[in-house]
Amino acid sequence: MSDMNPFASPLSSEYVLPPTEQETTNQWLFRKGNLLVMHKRAMLPDRCVKSNQPAEGRRLTRKLYWHHPAIYFAILVHVFIYVILAVVLRKKATIAIGLSEEWFRKRRRAILIGWTLVLGGIAAAVAGCVTVEQHPVAGLGILLGALVGLGGAIYGLVAARMVAAKRISDEYVWLKGVHREFLASLPAWPYEP
Repeated sequence: MSDMNPFASPLSSEYVLPPTEQETTNQWLFRKGNLLVMHKRAMLPDRCVKSNQPAEGRRLTRKLYWHHPAIYFAILVHVFIYVILAVVLRKKATIAIGLSEEWFRKRRRAILIGWTLVLGGIAAAVAGCVTVEQHPVAGLGILLGALVGLGGAIYGLVAARMVAAKRISDEYVWLKGVHREFLASLPAWPYEP
């Protein structure tokens, strides 16, 4: 009779265990086209993801959320159903990206401009509301203030975003918005999906 157990796990396997908390080398970082693919527990190198310059320890922690694009079809039924499905079925990841001082300044400037436009738009809309009885043209101030405020909010959200999730699975995150030289330093994504 053989000592081999047919129900035992194989001695060698092609499956690689995810990194431990201490083991966060860039062996868990890959490129796939213009996307950075990283394990959720991997740590990015100390380089700026936007310029590929040294980050000198400066990191920006981001909480990313993603859901399958097919969930948008729920809007056709009702927006409330879409919101529920998006919240329940979303995938999330928390990552820390390296940014150079230049990109931290650009991000702060975008946030400042966005908030200035939002607050200016609110002030213009309120001023229009207060003076609409004396000056009928002030109604345009309300509309203009609302448009400036909305535009400022959209600008701030888009310009201050450093990276965005293209896809999130149970183990990996696909990021867009990463500098091409940063991506070129990484190995190609070895898997199919």
